[in-house]
Amino acid sequence: MELQFLGGASEIGSLGLVVRDQGRTLLFDYGLTPTDPPSYPRPAPLHVDAAFLSHAHLDHSGMMPLLSRLPHAEIVATPVSIAVTDLLAKDTLKIARMEGYLPPYDPGDIRALHQNFVAIDRHGTYRKKGIEVELTPAGHIPGATMYRYRGEKDLLFTGDVQTIGTHLVGPAQPVECDVLVVESTYAGKEHPDRKETERRFRDRVAETVERGGKAIIPAFAVGRAQEVLMALAHSGFEVYLDGMARSVNHIYSASPEYLADAKKFHRATESVHLVEHAGQRRHVLRDADVVVTTGGMLDGGPVLHYIGELHRDANSSIFLTGFQVPGSNGRQLLDDGTLTIDEVTVRPACDIEKFDFSAHAGHSELVKMIRGTGAKTVVLMHGDEREKLAKALEGTTQVLVPQNGERLTV
Repeated sequence: MELQFLGGASEIGSLGLVVRDQGRTLLFDYGLTPTDPPSYPRPAPLHVDAAFLSHAHLDHSGMMPLLSRLPHAEIVATPVSIAVTDLLAKDTLKIARMEGYLPPYDPGDIRALHQNFVAIDRHGTYRKKGIEVELTPAGHIPGATMYRYRGEKDLLFTGDVQTIGTHLVGPAQPVECDVLVVESTYAGKEHPDRKETERRFRDRVAETVERGGKAIIPAFAVGRAQEVLMALAHSGFEVYLDGMARSVNHIYSASPEYLADAKKFHRATESVHLVEHAGQRRHVLRDADVVVTTGGMLDGGPVLHYIGELHRDANSSIFLTGFQVPGSNGRQLLDDGTLTIDEVTVRPACDIEKFDFSAHAGHSELVKMIRGTGAKTVVLMHGDEREKLAKALEGTTQVLVPQNGERLTV
């Protein structure tokens, strides 16, 4: 069995893994890195027997429309991931037009992608042309799945994985395998206690509102915005939601079996005020206590309008809830207290704080899960500090830390 990463081996982004086994070629994920302009993985093989999408985040799904150009390539995903991937692919084209760079695919590729998608339930099995691949929930976000390929050896590809339950999804469970290909985003890092993080988050929102300010909460549209809304449920604040997360909410609501608690999700989202068009935004800052809005790294989206209006208000706050990629506006804000809006650099007077709402397993959680699989060979991917996880696994299993383009035989 041969493994080759097209991207996403030693970095967080642009993930793509080719598995060649018994005359078959499989592709697991094919994403991009949403920098400005985006970064892309290496080209996919000209022939792929089947492709498998772990979940819809752009660093895993962003290049999937290109696979529609391959002959006879079926792309397996859960129904939720298919719906959200369509949403993000169209948004990728929109952003490319706005920013003036050449998009990696065209609207025809997105339409063709639907013809190649094969929807498999989160506990289902894909069987075709002698290929057998089992799905099992990965935690992380609704629709996220791990794949166990039954080949010469059993290989488990995790995609992104979360082993603790959240408001949105239940935890992933270890799956027995011979070869484990596992993400290592938080290698060497632990998350703070989730309940304590949420309590502190609500307290800081309350402090902002009590002194007459507004809490602006940038959040990724897929997963993070929904988690934040559920953390704020029944808080008594006037919460407004702006951006693509509105559409994602509809997709999640239509697939309640993918949610940890569909009733709780419905209660949390039905009490939120939706910003349906840009013309409403001038009224939002008059009436809102809290605005949850895209984009999560402050590089675009409605969040820049709200911060532009409020950045001089020392009573207001900007609460970041996700990872901020180096070079992003969000990272600039954390590192030196400034951000760029319409090519003008401003220094917000608002309180600025980041909260760990991560949907990834932390270091010790990854170690526990890896050991629970019983894998004889562990391949670490999707991390920039993989060596720290490799060191924690020394003496218990064979650990491989490949580079992009390198061919491994396992």
